[in-house]
Amino acid sequence: MRTVAARHRGRLGLASVASVLCAVPACGSSTTASSSAAADTLLVAINVPSSADPFIAGYIKRGAELAARELSRDGVVINGHRYTVTLRVYDDALDPQRATSNVSAAIHDGAVGIVEDGFGAALSASHSAAAGVPEIIISNGDAGLLNDHPSLFRLGIADDAAATVLGGYIAKKAQSVAIIHDDTAYGRDGADQLTKALATASATVPVNKEVPASAPAVDAELRAASDAHVAGLAVWGGDAFTARVVAAAHADGIGVPVFSGPAGESTTVRKVAGAAAAEGLVFAASRMASESDSASFGQFEHRLASAEGGPTDAGFKDAEGREIRQPADYDMFSYDAVRVLCAALQKSGSASPGSALLTAMTQASVTSANGDHRGFNPDNHEGVADDDIYVAVIHDMTFAPVRDESLSATLPVPDEILANFH
Repeated sequence: MRTVAARHRGRLGLASVASVLCAVPACGSSTTASSSAAADTLLVAINVPSSADPFIAGYIKRGAELAARELSRDGVVINGHRYTVTLRVYDDALDPQRATSNVSAAIHDGAVGIVEDGFGAALSASHSAAAGVPEIIISNGDAGLLNDHPSLFRLGIADDAAATVLGGYIAKKAQSVAIIHDDTAYGRDGADQLTKALATASATVPVNKEVPASAPAVDAELRAASDAHVAGLAVWGGDAFTARVVAAAHADGIGVPVFSGPAGESTTVRKVAGAAAAEGLVFAASRMASESDSASFGQFEHRLASAEGGPTDAGFKDAEGREIRQPADYDMFSYDAVRVLCAALQKSGSASPGSALLTAMTQASVTSANGDHRGFNPDNHEGVADDDIYVAVIHDMTFAPVRDESLSATLPVPDEILANFH
C-alpha cells in the first residue's frame, strides 16, 4: 500500500516532529535525537509491525504523524510550558515478545505514551503500569485484553462489539456457520465472541477450527465445513490469514457466503485473495462519519492526504481499471489516540508519565477526527462505542455499508475511486 506522489512528499514538514525514529536494529533510518526524550518534547512511541504487516503499521503511523504535526504547530501547553510532539517507531514484527521489549525500550527512552497494534500488550502491561505509561491499542480487539490492566486503553474495534453486530447479521443469512480462526489471542477471542453472538441469535456453529496463523493451507478445515453442509463461513484472524482463507474458500468452490472480523477491510485481503475471491466478503467495521457531523471526517482525510503527499492508494484496481483509494477510517484511531494522550498529559499537569497520567486518561477527551466526542470509558478503557459498529461488504474491490442492517443502512457509501479524491 502506498500514497500518491509518495516519493515527493517530504514526510513530516516540521523540524519538531522526528521524521520517524527507529529504536530497533536494522530499521534503516538514522536518528536525530538522543536516546531519551528532549526537555521540550513529548516522545510518543509507535509500536507497530513495520516488517510484518504494512497495512496495520501504515495506518497507525500515518494517523499518529498527522496528530504530532498538528499538535506541534501550536504546541501542547502543560503548566504554562509549551511542548512539541515527537514520534519514535519501533518494529514489533507481530511478535509479542519483541513488542514487549519495544515497550520496555520506549519507557527507557522517555516515552510518555505508546500507540500500538497491541499484539504484545498482555505481556507488556505490567511494565507500562509500573512506569505509568499508557499503551493505546489500535488493532488487537481481544475482549479480555484490558481487564485488570490500568495502563491499557483501546481505540479500535473490540471483538465482542464486532461479533455482536456481525453475528446478528450472519444469523439472518445462515443458520449454521463454520468458523475458521488463527491461533493468535485475537483470533481465538474473536471466534469465541462470534460463537456466543451466533448462539444468542439462534444460529449454530457445527465447525470451529483453529489454524496456525502461518499455515500455508486450510484445505482440511474447509473440507470439514463442506462436509457439515454449513450455510456460511466466518473467518477471524490477522489480515494475511484472512486473505488465505478467503482465497482458499473461493478456490475450493465452497459456495456459501463468507464473513470476517474487522481484518476483512484490510487492503491485504483484497490484494492477496484477488477480486473474485474477495467479492461479497462481509466484515464488521466502525463508522467513519459522525451522526451529527458529515464534514469533519472528509476534512481529516484531506489534511492527511496533504501531509502524506496524496491519499492512500490501496494498490489494486476495480474491473474498469480505476485505482482504488483506502479510506482513512483506521488512521483516525491513531490520530485521536495521540491527541487524547496529550490532553491527558495536560489534565495531569505534568509532562511526565505516572499514576496521575493513567488516571487522567479516563478523564480527558477531544473532538475526534470525525467530529465525535473521543475519550476512554473509565469502566472498561474502551474508546470506540459499541453502537458505532456497522456491517460492510466488498464489491468490485471497494467496500460499502450493507443496506439490510439498521446502522449500516443509514451510512453513506464512501467514494473509493482514487482519481475522484480532490
